[in-house]
Amino acid sequence: MKVQKHSLFSFLALVLFIASSLVNILWAQMFYPSSEVYTSFYPNDAINLVFGTIVLLLSFFKVVRDSKFYLPCRSGILLFILYNAIASVYAMRSALSILLLIMGVAALLTLVESVAYQKLLATQLTTNHQKLYSAILICMALLFLVRAIILLVRGGHTTAETALNLADLVLCTLWLANGIGFLKNQQRCFLAAFICYIHASLLCVSLLLFMLIQPVLVGTPFSFTDFLVIAVMSPVFFIPLVFLGKSMVRAESVS
Repeated sequence: MKVQKHSLFSFLALVLFIASSLVNILWAQMFYPSSEVYTSFYPNDAINLVFGTIVLLLSFFKVVRDSKFYLPCRSGILLFILYNAIASVYAMRSALSILLLIMGVAALLTLVESVAYQKLLATQLTTNHQKLYSAILICMALLFLVRAIILLVRGGHTTAETALNLADLVLCTLWLANGIGFLKNQQRCFLAAFICYIHASLLCVSLLLFMLIQPVLVGTPFSFTDFLVIAVMSPVFFIPLVFLGKSMVRAESVS
C-alpha cells in the first residue's frame, strides 16, 4: 500500500511530539533550562504526552481515519503541535524541539497540498452564520495578537511568557487571515475556519487542564479567577465548532 507523503509527515510529527514531551519529562534537569521554564512547561509536556498518545492510538482505527472529520481534526492537531513547537523552540532551544517545528511545518504544507484536502476543499461547505463565525474568529485573533504584540514590545517577561506570546503571534495571524477569508469567501475558506476553531478549542481544553494539574505537579497556587475566565471564554470557540461540524454533516448528506 502506497503511503501518502502528507500522512507520513503527519505521523512523524505526532511521534516527535510525543517523544519530545516524554524526553523533557524523563530528563527534566537537562532540557528545562530554568525552574521558571520547568514550572510552565513540565505540566504542559505531561498533557501533550497523554494527548498525543491518545491521538496516535486513535489514528490506527480505520473507522477514525474514514471519518469526514479526520482530515480537519488532523489539521487542527498539527496546528496545536506547531503552537507548542514554537513555544518550546524559544524556551528550551533543544534539537528535538527544532526538529518538531520543522516536521510540523512540513506536515501542514504537504497536507494542504494533498489530493484529499483539495477534494474536501471543493465540497460545497456553507453555513447560515458565516458573518458571526468569521467575526468571532477575527475578533479573538485580534485580541490575542494585540496582547502578544504589546507584551513582546514591553519586554521584561519570563521566558515561558515570551515563548507563548511568540506562538500566539504566529498562530493567531493564521486565525485572522482565515477569519477574513471566511468572511469574504465562505465556500473557499470554510474548511480553514473550521480547522482554526478546532485548534482554538484544543488550546482552551489544554489550558484548562494545565491550570488544574500545574498545582499538583509543580506546587504552584491554583488561580480560580484565571480558570474561570478561560472556562467562560471557551464556549466562544466550542459552540461555532459544533455548528460548523453540523454543517459539514449536512453537506455530506446532500452530496
